[in-house]
Amino acid sequence: MGIPIIIIVLLGLVAILCFRAAMVKKPQLPASTHPVHPDIDVTRVADHLSRVVQKQTISNTDLSRVNWTPYQEFVDLLVESYPNVHRHLERETVNEYSLIYRWKGQAPDLKPVLLIAHSDVVPVEKSTADQWEHPPFSGVIADGFVWGRGTMDMKLHLISILEAIEALLADGFTPQRDIYLAFGHDEETRGELGASSMARLFAERGMTFDFVLDEGGCVTHGGFAFLNKPMAMVGIAEKGITSIRLTVEGTGGHASMPPRHTAVGVLAKVIADLEKQQFETRICAPVREQFERLGSELPFYLRLLTANLWLFGPLFKRLMARSNVGNAMLRTTTAATMIEGSMAHNVLPPRASAIVNFRLLPGETIADVLAHIKKIAGLPTMVIEPLMADDPSLVSPSDSDGFSRVENTIHRIFPGVLVTPYLVMGGTDARRYEPVCRNIYRFSPMLIEQSDLDRIHNVNERISLENIERSVQFFQTLIVDL
Repeated sequence: MGIPIIIIVLLGLVAILCFRAAMVKKPQLPASTHPVHPDIDVTRVADHLSRVVQKQTISNTDLSRVNWTPYQEFVDLLVESYPNVHRHLERETVNEYSLIYRWKGQAPDLKPVLLIAHSDVVPVEKSTADQWEHPPFSGVIADGFVWGRGTMDMKLHLISILEAIEALLADGFTPQRDIYLAFGHDEETRGELGASSMARLFAERGMTFDFVLDEGGCVTHGGFAFLNKPMAMVGIAEKGITSIRLTVEGTGGHASMPPRHTAVGVLAKVIADLEKQQFETRICAPVREQFERLGSELPFYLRLLTANLWLFGPLFKRLMARSNVGNAMLRTTTAATMIEGSMAHNVLPPRASAIVNFRLLPGETIADVLAHIKKIAGLPTMVIEPLMADDPSLVSPSDSDGFSRVENTIHRIFPGVLVTPYLVMGGTDARRYEPVCRNIYRFSPMLIEQSDLDRIHNVNERISLENIERSVQFFQTLIVDL
């Protein structure tokens, strides 16, 4: 009696699946694993970082509430701290506090590269002021760290670029191609005066760039429980973002004689429906590429899934969506963040409103979000009002020369790490430069423990002296290799 054909087919399928998983190759590392300039005066750089942290360049969506004096002091401090840069590079001011620098290269026929950063920081919540180990704008250097708002996001990144160029100029170095710097001053409030204005200026001049590098992922470990190796994540795309205000009308009056459903109650059901019926999960290109790169380091059972997503895609999505991080990688997320009703506990609200924040996967649009709200929770009398809207960024290629240059530099500064493309969950200035560049990457050269990631925009933000050294080495090495 022969073996049933179904058994033969199943065995063949299992063999193919296992073969595909076994054939996942380890990425090839570059031959050199040494930075160009291994010796950095960390004490001096830490002092410079401490001084710029003390400049309270705090952003606010209401420009009338911004104290602009620290912004000018920040610009003046850069001039004082980096004399070589300001002697040899062309500098242009945009909207008073954003800066463009041009470092002229030897070969004008080569496409220039653009390195970007921002000088503004988010406010410190007054209720958390006493939770800081050191005052948030003191820039204290203690216990092997520089402490304060902006150390991680992203004044170290900004001054590391200048520190690298200052040292290279002192050595008599001239880059092969033009290198441009663009430092915005309002990234935390969407970059209209800074990045958007500078990008428009470049476009008006007919300029394009070989690649753009901004803040983004970093080197970390512990982000995925199934991965033992440190991972350097280079952002190749950003999720879109929109905040939608939902408003429903009610009947005002005394709370002692309420209607069956108050405006708050109606709105609560709308929010509950949106949380229950969220966007479908989907494996977008950056996430697919990330797991293709991770494949060789995954346990075999996960490698079996990721090497055969054509079959195991639904199971993979189900497993990933169990965590908040995995869920955010796979769907346009829904987060109710604010709600407002009556001004008194015993008064019926004549109207109630809520703000729901959506982070959009590449391939989905603000129009899709509005259609989703109307389909799931739309009421004839409910007002749906977008407060801010940025569609997802374009997806930059991970097989470009620019990505390879960033990847090779990472390997030289952080030997042995696994470099992967990834999808940035937050927003950066980088997307504003899409009109002048197709190859846009997001990486912050820091090795950060998973627990320290929570310090960004939070209490006790700080950066280690080791990371200060790595950050300057990264930009020196990248620039020399351009």
